[in-house]
Order: sequence, then structure tokens, then C-alpha cells
Amino acid sequence: MAVTLTPGQAHEATQATALLDQVKVKGKPGRPRQRFEAVAGDKGYDSEAIRDDLRERGTEPVIAHRKDRDGEYPERAEAFDKEKYRRRNVVERLIGRLKEFRGIATRYAKLAEGFIGLIRLAFMRIWMKDLLSDRA
Repeated sequence: MAVTLTPGQAHEATQATALLDQVKVKGKPGRPRQRFEAVAGDKGYDSEAIRDDLRERGTEPVIAHRKDRDGEYPERAEAFDKEKYRRRNVVERLIGRLKEFRGIATRYAKLAEGFIGLIRLAFMRIWMKDLLSDRA
């Protein structure tokens, strides 16, 4: 799990590289890896800088394309993997579940450290609830 916090007026895409640097994927014994098969993002992440960063990491960018000024999608949009993009809804649903926590949705915490702590606690509560409901 990785969390970064930005000012309200900053776009979330500015933190893409910082988030990817924080994530560690556990699997086989040894050092956790930071290379992903693919990373999906909506049109807000449609930038060549983000795509190039992902390619340098050996990761396939699955990012929706914005239309050009003439109202058409760029030619490179044809290679877009719609199946992988659909799995992005897992993250969107998780964000929706986080917003069920009133303190997170309304940002009662004044300090960044406290707010990130609340987000991490909410993640753990969601994870534990899902883990325990699978056993029942």
C-alpha cells in the first residue's frame, strides 16, 4: 500500500512516479520487486512523461487517451488494452470504500501525518473485514 498527499489544488497525476517508487510487490522469497506487468490509469494520467517513466520501468502503460483538438483519438490509442483497463475498477471501488469513513471523506485531520495514518487504518480495517468475511 502506498499513499501520498498533495494540496487540494494539485492534480493526482503529479504523484504517479512517487507512488510507483513506494510500492513493493511481494511474491517469491527475497527482495520485493518494483516492476509491474502493467499500470492502469484514467485520462488524467494521459501524458508522455508518465508513459515513458512506466516503459523505463519495464511496465506496460494502460492509460486511456484523451481526444486531440480535432475531436479524434490519436492513432496510438488503437493499441489500448481494454481488458486490462477494466480491472482498474478494483482501485476505484477501494477509493469509494475509503470515502465511507467520515473522517477521511471530510478531512477532519489537520496534519498530513494524522490524515495519512487515518487512511492506513481505514485500509487495514477494510482488509481485515474482507479477510474475515471470506472465512465465514
